[in-house]
Amino acid sequence: MAATATRGSIGKASYEAVRKHIDAGKKATEAFRLVAQETGRSTATVQTAYYRVARSLPGGGGVQLRPRKKTGAKRASAKVAAAGKPAARRGRPPKNAAAPTGSAAAIARDLSNAAQALVAHISRLESELAESRKDRERLAAIERALGR
Repeated sequence: MAATATRGSIGKASYEAVRKHIDAGKKATEAFRLVAQETGRSTATVQTAYYRVARSLPGGGGVQLRPRKKTGAKRASAKVAAAGKPAARRGRPPKNAAAPTGSAAAIARDLSNAAQALVAHISRLESELAESRKDRERLAAIERALGR
C-alpha cells in the first residue's frame, strides 16, 4: 500500500483547516467538528493532529500546554530531595540486590531456627513413613489370611 501524502502533511493540513475556522470566529470544538466532517475523519483524530502540530511549532502554536503529572520515579526523587533520605522502594527487589543486612547474631539465630524446623519436619516424615509401612504389612497379612 503506497503512501499518497508525505509524512505529516495530513496533520499540517488539519491544523491549517482548523486555524481557518478559528480565525473566522468559530470555537475550537466547532472547528474540529467541521474539519472532521470535511475530511471524513473523527473529531478526536482531527484534535489529535491539530495539537500535535501546534506543539511542534515555535511557541506552541498558540496552544497553552498543561503541565504533566510527575511519574512515580520523579515523585520519589522529589520526596528524597525534600526529606533528605531515600524513599522506600515498592515491589519486588531487583535481581542484583544484595541480601538485607543484619547482625551476625540475628543471622545465626535465623539459621538455627530454620535447622530446628527442618529436623522437626524430617522427624514427622519418618514417623509417617514408619506408620505407612506398618499399615502395608497389616494389609499384606490380611490378604494372606484371605488367600489372595
